Amino acid sequence: MRLFIITFFVLISMFSQDKRDNTLYIQPEFLIGKQIPSYEFFTHKNPKTTIGFSLGKYNFNPNKTWQKAFNYPKTGVSIYFTNYGNTTKGNSITILPFLEFHPDKKRVYDLKIAFGASYFDTYYNVNKNPENTAISSDITWTLQSALYRDFTFNSTRKWRLGLVFFHHSNGHTSLPNDGINTASLSVSTKLNLSKANAIVDIPKTRKKEPKFGDFFMQMRYGIGFHVLEKEKNEIKKATTYSVSGGIFYKEIIKLKFGFNYRFYQHYYDYITENNLEPFIDSPKINASAIGVHVGTEVLLGNIGLDWEGGINIYKPFYKTHYLLDNPKLDIFYKLKQVFSARLGLKLYLFNHNIKPRHNFYIAAHINSNLSQADFSEINFGYTYRFVKKK
Repeated sequence: MRLFIITFFVLISMFSQDKRDNTLYIQPEFLIGKQIPSYEFFTHKNPKTTIGFSLGKYNFNPNKTWQKAFNYPKTGVSIYFTNYGNTTKGNSITILPFLEFHPDKKRVYDLKIAFGASYFDTYYNVNKNPENTAISSDITWTLQSALYRDFTFNSTRKWRLGLVFFHHSNGHTSLPNDGINTASLSVSTKLNLSKANAIVDIPKTRKKEPKFGDFFMQMRYGIGFHVLEKEKNEIKKATTYSVSGGIFYKEIIKLKFGFNYRFYQHYYDYITENNLEPFIDSPKINASAIGVHVGTEVLLGNIGLDWEGGINIYKPFYKTHYLLDNPKLDIFYKLKQVFSARLGLKLYLFNHNIKPRHNFYIAAHINSNLSQADFSEINFGYTYRFVKKK
């Protein structure tokens, strides 16, 4: 799983760069910030310092629908080296494929969204590092959101100031997993690797696209990995079968609705090993979950940014699962039993710009019960597009 995560995001980074266009830039960046407490026992008070480097590309091809829809954004990959100012947290190296675009019509601000992975050299150990309940594995998922604004202090150099937020979590593949949240101030600059200023060449006219396009059907098989009990910290699989359908919106977004069946190996083993009533009469059924979901997926060429929100119609063992982590059933129990969510990246075989009838993908997702991580997942899927006859 760890090797897959690193390899997957390296592949995503490769596909986010189109070497045919000489519009690349590099962005050195320095960040200083603080960790946001995510649990009651919190002793981390020193500032967090980060050095980052981004390799990005201006996208201004009017023939690509997603570039027009995002106001001709920038894409690329960022690498960050972070010291958390505390010996229990250590240091991390982060790789983040990103999308950066202007959320305002005047193009004053840049909004950056990134999803990737981090390597930590220091993490939880019951004997050597018991205070670090935030991170208990060397590899974690990492989410980044940032808001930048450019400033010109002289005629030759543009500087950027930004507010940057990071979230690190291992997706429940090891416990404890309180996660690390940090907020930082950033100062950076862009160094264009081409002589021409790419921003000047952004087309001013846009061809109008119909709002709703073709319908589609898709299916996927997911292999998830998670831990049930902190004392054992044993990783087992959670397998998912899902079918969904929907419609393309403006050719850059997939709107979907579907059904999913999931089987938790941890639940099954706990039921059978403990002869747990009343689940033991039908252990496989009681170790399962059935749900419905709605979702959106933003299509960027060969890459898809995927989100789903769901409702569990049937998940009987979750009450026992919740009590293994919590002393009693509280106000959040029912919400976490009923509501689920998924966030991840897909890498498609064919570019969506050519509107392929058949397409295959491999994906990496983090799944949650409400907002609490449930498991990390590798997905293999197929999409069929119902192309309209002209």
